[in-house]
Amino acid sequence: MGLATLNVWIHDQQDPCRISDLPWRVFVTYCNGNPVEWCGHTYSIEEAKCGHAEFQLPPGCYFVGGYHGIEWQFPGEPPVFISLLSAERAIVIVGCDQTACVHLYATTFWHWLYGARRAVRSRAETGKLPPDKVERLVAATRISSKTSRRPPSTLLTRGW
Repeated sequence: MGLATLNVWIHDQQDPCRISDLPWRVFVTYCNGNPVEWCGHTYSIEEAKCGHAEFQLPPGCYFVGGYHGIEWQFPGEPPVFISLLSAERAIVIVGCDQTACVHLYATTFWHWLYGARRAVRSRAETGKLPPDKVERLVAATRISSKTSRRPPSTLLTRGW
């Protein structure tokens, strides 16, 4: 038939060697960040029950990522999806009649703090952020990580 198959597996936050039991959503984009659209379907909300999704799309080179969250709806309003967790993206190249097995690592709250610290320090080095404010933010994230009574991996999955 010529189509490519993606098998996407999202790993558990607390034990990265096992697959997550949470319901995730998987998205697929082209290398430029635009969602893959083909034959009337946009590959931006593929359901990944228990951390797994399998679907077919044209052969090519793609970015694949995932997110977990909740749908919230106010009376009389359309539902809104709130993303609570994200998975790292992966690059996959898959050819005609091939199956690619894609594994995504689910990040934790601590990865976000670490990424924020790196980003603001980088901006401070270029002179785009005041160094004193950057150091206060970095110090606050260190204090927050030291004073938390819960293990880092449970912060977002079990609440603050």
